Amino acid sequence: MRIRSMALKTALMIERMYGTVEDRGSYLALRTPSVPDYWYGNCLAMPSAPREGDYKTWMRLFEDALPGQTHRVFLIDAPDGDRGATAAFLDAGFEINVMDVLCARELREPEGLTAAFSFRPLAADADWKAVVRNSYEAGEDRPGFTLEFVERKFAAVRRAIEAGRGLWWGAWDGGKLVADMGLFWEESLVRFQDVETHPDYRRRGICRSLLLHACARAKEALGSPLFVIVPADQTVRRVYESVGFAYREKTVDFLRTPR
Repeated sequence: MRIRSMALKTALMIERMYGTVEDRGSYLALRTPSVPDYWYGNCLAMPSAPREGDYKTWMRLFEDALPGQTHRVFLIDAPDGDRGATAAFLDAGFEINVMDVLCARELREPEGLTAAFSFRPLAADADWKAVVRNSYEAGEDRPGFTLEFVERKFAAVRRAIEAGRGLWWGAWDGGKLVADMGLFWEESLVRFQDVETHPDYRRRGICRSLLLHACARAKEALGSPLFVIVPADQTVRRVYESVGFAYREKTVDFLRTPR
């Protein structure tokens, strides 16, 4: 399947580090055996938005590729934001997510940076335990976001990073991890993942400061890569725009949580 979207291309890049991506010709099957309850790591990627009558076909394809899974996720290669024929999916309980994708090559230093914290990649066992705790506390209100899920997910992340495929950065207040983010790369592309700040430390310039430290290290290693980010919370995109990120395209997915 030919990929048009930068967001999907980099998402597949990361998935190959965690699990597998099988090209089935007219669609892709993503599997993360070590984290079977990671919905977006066990899903299908489709070449375009659904047309009338595609609902039953897509559901059969999912069951064939990922038997036994009770959630449903379809990643749509639609950089223009096209959602297609959605009625049957909405009637069946799906939510449709359309988000902006931001990219940058050159970053700038904005106002509001902070030097009150230390910024470095995770390394020791204690660092990884801290990031599990921070991630869980930052997202525990999300559906399916259990502590066990977070532990399994970061075990997969750590294996990918220790294989030399990325770095996970943290901002530290003394010995306390207060923000973190992942960067993964392949050739000239860098994709951010899970930019999270502890609720008690938001609006203090930590995220943009951490972002600049992480990007500077990536540029040292890779030259002039294209940085790609899809803010999970689109209301904070101003943080990324303040350091030079700009709109590139849309990303679209259809999600139905487990039944």
